Amino acid sequence: MGFSYVAAVAILLSSSLIFFGIIYSDYVHSETQLSNAQNDQNKQMYDYINSKVKITGYNVSPYNSVYNVTINMTNTGSISLGLMNSNLLLNGSLVNFSYSAEYLFPMANGSVTFQTGAGDYQVEIAFNTGYNVITEVKV
Repeated sequence: MGFSYVAAVAILLSSSLIFFGIIYSDYVHSETQLSNAQNDQNKQMYDYINSKVKITGYNVSPYNSVYNVTINMTNTGSISLGLMNSNLLLNGSLVNFSYSAEYLFPMANGSVTFQTGAGDYQVEIAFNTGYNVITEVKV
C-alpha cells in the first residue's frame, strides 16, 4: 500500500461525498416541490368542495337585433368566487359576458349578462374554483 492507494481512496471518498451531497440537495428540492404541489392541490380541492351557486332566475331584454340575457345567482357556498376569472359557455361555446361585480362573496347575489339571438340555450358558468353551474335559457 503505497501513496497511490491512499490518494485513490481519498479521491473516491471525496467524490462520493460530493456526489451524495448533490443527490441529497436534489432530493430535498424535489420533496419541497412535491409538498408545495400537494398543499396547492388540497387548497384547490377545498375551494371546489366549498363552492356552491344557486341560479335564482334570468331576464331577457331586446337590444337592437339581439337579446341581452342576465342570469341572476346567489353564492350559497363559503368561498368567494372571482367572476372576472370565470367562463361562460353557451351551448358549449365560449362567449363574452359582463358581470355585476368582480367577486361573488358568500351569501351574496350577483349576475352575468351576455348577448345572443333567439332560441333555446344551455348556459354553463365555470367559476375560478373549478365549480360550474348549468341552466337552460329560452330567448
